[in-house]
Amino acid sequence: MTAFTRCCGALLGSLVVSVWILGCGGATEPEASKPSKKPAQVSSTTDESSGESKSSAPKEDASTESFAPVKLGGGGGETSSSTNTAAKKNVPPEKQLDDVKKALKPIQVVLGPWHAIIDKSKEYEDLQWVWDWRTDRAQPALAMATKEAGAYFKTMRLTYLVEEEKFQMTVADKEGKQRVLQGVYTEEPTDKPGEDKKQTPQRTFKLLLTETGDAKDRWQIVMNQQENNRYLLELSRLRGKNFVRFDTVASQREGTSFALNDSDFKEKTCVISQGLGTIQVSHKGKSYWVCCSGCKAAFEEDPDKWIAKFEAMQETK
Repeated sequence: MTAFTRCCGALLGSLVVSVWILGCGGATEPEASKPSKKPAQVSSTTDESSGESKSSAPKEDASTESFAPVKLGGGGGETSSSTNTAAKKNVPPEKQLDDVKKALKPIQVVLGPWHAIIDKSKEYEDLQWVWDWRTDRAQPALAMATKEAGAYFKTMRLTYLVEEEKFQMTVADKEGKQRVLQGVYTEEPTDKPGEDKKQTPQRTFKLLLTETGDAKDRWQIVMNQQENNRYLLELSRLRGKNFVRFDTVASQREGTSFALNDSDFKEKTCVISQGLGTIQVSHKGKSYWVCCSGCKAAFEEDPDKWIAKFEAMQETK
């Protein structure tokens, strides 16, 4: 019995050990499978946000990079837009100058001295239009100033915004208050034969400019060129939803027209504006013409620049 008992005991002990070993192995498998479930959970979360689990790490990096511009520029779209705008507006100053000059050329018929009369008060004012090349060298303008503070304007500056494709007029009254107006032609510049014997071409156009902003006291100005020697400034003020005219300033040229023909003034072509030269200037022993005191000042400041541009233009004709 003792030997049999010992044999059974050994056999039972071996069975218990085997069961214990098998039990440990079974316990190990769930432990081993637990880590495999965690990646599955991570993969599931990654799939919802950024796709496959294999690319979870790169996706997170890309996501971090895509949010960086948000902190810096207020959003990826805005940053891109701002960059494109900046690139678009990165126009060389000389190209900007030439484009503005080209846009203003039909309007330079206003160059010279004028007598103006205010319709309501019947008061007279003396004023003069010249080119302004020096206030903003890349943004020239046609500038007007009255000899004395006028009823509505002391100064006026008309230029062209190349990117916006609009004209901009900045006016200042006798108290120094400024108004900025923008607009486009309602009637394009046109030359019609005059009634004189030479049938001198007469320039006409209408330029409608509306004050920017949302203030209640907003103005609208129609620059109505009726012929080379006469133009009107029709002034309106916002009343409710409409602009209502409150006065007209009529200007009559003093002396001879400055724009008989824009095509060719021959030896009297202004070296800067290509308008009709009325003032003679000289540089290095050679004479040139300019059309107004503004062009004269610009020429005297940098004659070589303007002569080079003028000669290059003559070569392309």
